[in-house]
Amino acid sequence: MAYAAVTSLMETLSLHFLQSQPRFPLEGLEEQIRDGNENLGLLQQILEKSEIANDDAGAMNNGEDEASSSIKACLPRLHGIFNNEAVKQTDYHPKKKKLIKSEKLLQQQQLAESSSPNERIINAWDSILLTSRLREVAEIKQRIVSLHQNLGLLQQSLEKSEIPYDDARVMKHLEAQIRDASFKLEERIEMELSTIYLAKDNLHITACVLRLHQIFNEAQKLTDYHRDELIRIQTEYQPAKVSLLGRIRRRGLQLVKGSSLIVSNFSKKASKFDGGMVGCEKLFEKILRLLTQQTTKGRQVVSIVGMGGIGKTTLAHKLYQHPSITSYFDMQAWVTVSQEFNKEQMLRCLIGCVTATSKDELHKQSTNQDQLAERLRKHLKEQRYLIVMDDIWSITAWDSVQRCFPDDNNGSRILLTSRLREVGEYASSGNSPLNMPFLDADESWNLYCKVFGKTEFLLVFEQIGRDIVKKCKGLPLAITIVASLLSKTEEEEEKWKNVAKGVMGDSTDACSRILYLSYNQLPHHLKACFLYFGIFEEDYEIVVKKLVRLWAGEGFLSTVNHVNLEKVAMQYLQDLVDRSLVIVSKYSYNGKMKKIKIHDLLRDLCLREARLENLLNVNGVRKHGQWISHTSMPFYHEVRFEDKCFDKPHSFHLTRLYFSANVYIKGLFSHLKLLRVLDMRESFLDGDTNLNMFANLVHLRYLALYIHGLCCVYPNHFGRWNNLQTFIVSWGGAKLYSCESSGFWKMPLLRNFCIGRICSLETPSVVHRNLENISWLDSKLCTKDLFTMIPNLKTLGVDGDHYANSIDCFYNFVHLEQLEKLSIRRWMKFDLDMCNIPWATSLPNLKKLSFLESTLQWCELSAISMLPNLEVLKLIDACRGPKWETSNGGFNRLKRLVIKKSYLRCWNAVGDHFPILECLEISDCSSLKEIPRGFADITTLALIQLSKCMDSLVVSAKWIQEEQKNNYGNDALLVRAENIYKTSSGKWL
Repeated sequence: MAYAAVTSLMETLSLHFLQSQPRFPLEGLEEQIRDGNENLGLLQQILEKSEIANDDAGAMNNGEDEASSSIKACLPRLHGIFNNEAVKQTDYHPKKKKLIKSEKLLQQQQLAESSSPNERIINAWDSILLTSRLREVAEIKQRIVSLHQNLGLLQQSLEKSEIPYDDARVMKHLEAQIRDASFKLEERIEMELSTIYLAKDNLHITACVLRLHQIFNEAQKLTDYHRDELIRIQTEYQPAKVSLLGRIRRRGLQLVKGSSLIVSNFSKKASKFDGGMVGCEKLFEKILRLLTQQTTKGRQVVSIVGMGGIGKTTLAHKLYQHPSITSYFDMQAWVTVSQEFNKEQMLRCLIGCVTATSKDELHKQSTNQDQLAERLRKHLKEQRYLIVMDDIWSITAWDSVQRCFPDDNNGSRILLTSRLREVGEYASSGNSPLNMPFLDADESWNLYCKVFGKTEFLLVFEQIGRDIVKKCKGLPLAITIVASLLSKTEEEEEKWKNVAKGVMGDSTDACSRILYLSYNQLPHHLKACFLYFGIFEEDYEIVVKKLVRLWAGEGFLSTVNHVNLEKVAMQYLQDLVDRSLVIVSKYSYNGKMKKIKIHDLLRDLCLREARLENLLNVNGVRKHGQWISHTSMPFYHEVRFEDKCFDKPHSFHLTRLYFSANVYIKGLFSHLKLLRVLDMRESFLDGDTNLNMFANLVHLRYLALYIHGLCCVYPNHFGRWNNLQTFIVSWGGAKLYSCESSGFWKMPLLRNFCIGRICSLETPSVVHRNLENISWLDSKLCTKDLFTMIPNLKTLGVDGDHYANSIDCFYNFVHLEQLEKLSIRRWMKFDLDMCNIPWATSLPNLKKLSFLESTLQWCELSAISMLPNLEVLKLIDACRGPKWETSNGGFNRLKRLVIKKSYLRCWNAVGDHFPILECLEISDCSSLKEIPRGFADITTLALIQLSKCMDSLVVSAKWIQEEQKNNYGNDALLVRAENIYKTSSGKWL
């Protein structure tokens, strides 16, 4: 973790001192200190008088005024600074404290008799008032630049270190020293900066600058020492390298198949493993029959049991998506239970699956557990359903929800996966659970090759690979992890043998060793990123966009040549995916990662290693940690945040909590002064919220809140958040009012700003090139003057405020040349003809367009269809009228079309109108009876997703599916339907 600590320290120096417009400019520092000399002299006189009068008490009278109190807070540090300087200037020995006091008192008495107060101060302390330090302090920027460069060299040395596996412990002690020293230096620097940014007078600032100068001197020496030690150890333990080609020539190595020599650069090659299932075909077929057999009509529970990492979830997922399953059951739902289950969360998840209700909509429905259970039961009543309960750990978890699953003697099934056989037996009502088998030797080798994406290896590497696979004892997770590790390792025999040495013991032990080995072999820049997954709950599905922003806020990312931080983060994440340490659970329409998960065994590794590195504190364990994460309400009542173990964390994550902002938050964050990341987006702040409670968190880089109530944000809230990169306040009641240039635009690093509604916003005086995402901006604020000052904006949300909108915004979009995603909501103006707007020329790079809660006419979409690069169009309660007729020449690049909450009755279109469409999603459109038959000619179509629609629409979709198969051989088109209204019975399925 030394690399992460050094990277974080470098990022802190850059943010505060080394940017083109640094938060703390150093150029005028000397003049500022000279201007403060008179006040410092006065302060020194107060210090000396206070020391003599209160030698034991060390405090001033309680009746001192506010100014004196402000000075008092700074006395201890300045006292040390001035006394040391005074000793140097007057040649007194430090131990002769009484002599110094008496001499100073004599000087003061002489001054009192000879001159005016100001002259006495200047003359008496001219020799000790920092003049000897002004030259040094004026060079502080050069010190910082030099320190930053040295840290960069140390970072490079860490990245390049390659100590043999047997000698890896040699580095542990030094890396721990570097980690602790870097974190401590950064903490000291940020504490001084906190005082500077919150100071109300120059006395505090000058004192802190002097302390910073001292810290930078110490840091320079420490960095030099650590780099020399690192080079010494690397030189001492670095093995002599013999080229692979030389060894091949000496040993005459050949490929197992064929005679040509193939040497791949595996260190740069990404694994192409798709995570599909290998082996277990017989078990798969058996379970498929049990789920779909007609002979047993009563509700049945099928249980799959086996150890962690054996592939239970992969098998269940393959069954869940199999065409014979999706066509047989009326409803399907999947819930991941986990070791620490939450009944309410389970019920909401199941209801969301069977009703196609979004997570946010479910959260808005404040329903108790009994009401949720009854609601789920009603939805499942008289339906043939399949429920998958993945990773269930206890009988209690099963008992808490099983009554929600009605038995209507219609062939409904429940599929469980568990590590515990007793849970499977109990839920299966006496039926024997199905044991998930280990892979045999051939299946294990096939999986290994599948991860590599090849079947041919040099003889020596095949032998090592087969030996490793054998030691994995048929455990799929272990094989996948170790194969991914080797695929990223250079083809050097010694390195592969080092991996083999780490794989020993029984199945459980071998898996643990392989997981640790895979972590230990990670490049230094990925280790902190990987351990950070420990902050998330078990089986939590992580939004990639959020994770990327969190990594950036924590300071994990190193930029080269001004590359976008989020691009760097995506490269890091892709590397972890390629190593099979992270699972992609959902892709976006364009093939990019959208959501990810991590296996619970890997999460356990993250928790264990992060705690050993003093990085993570979960649910109030009394142990110091840079990252604090918790999910339980008792945590508030049991933990005292003034405890030192909770002192100075970098990030704080709250999940699924609901509490009054006024009761806890203000006191809570008064102790967490160095926070960079505050993530409360999945917790409710109930009641009206004042963001002033976060004002003193001057190091914030990421702030996300979920507020159930009114939240008005004013410019003064932003004045101290100069480092803020991401600001998100969810819930429509949050509004921004900003009318001063000193407010919103004082956050030069801001990249993402999302709030319920931005009611007023002044035009900045300088260009803000970092801002890439802003929502929801009132349409009246979408002016040319504003857009020209934020030229790199890529994502924009516009709020039409119903009928109070401004049509000028549509003509000003032309000034956003980089805009890729545009969302427009609450547009209710009827006198605007979209056909008159030059969409194609105004937004040439737009890829995604969404209209929500608006009053467009279907015919107006013809102009929108001319957008040259539009790939996604979402129409959510957006269009009025019963008929839509499309035409040739439009939607040439459209890949995904979403229509939701519409009264559309008749839709006329042919395949040429959507030539490369891949995904069609229709939801809550009860009047539409048929999808245009011309869609049968769209050969790129891969998915038709239907929800809350008529059964005739499903029939139409399946006809298209059949036509595609018969006419074009396209059997890859999927039709998914849920919550469908069956006309014959008058019921929702």
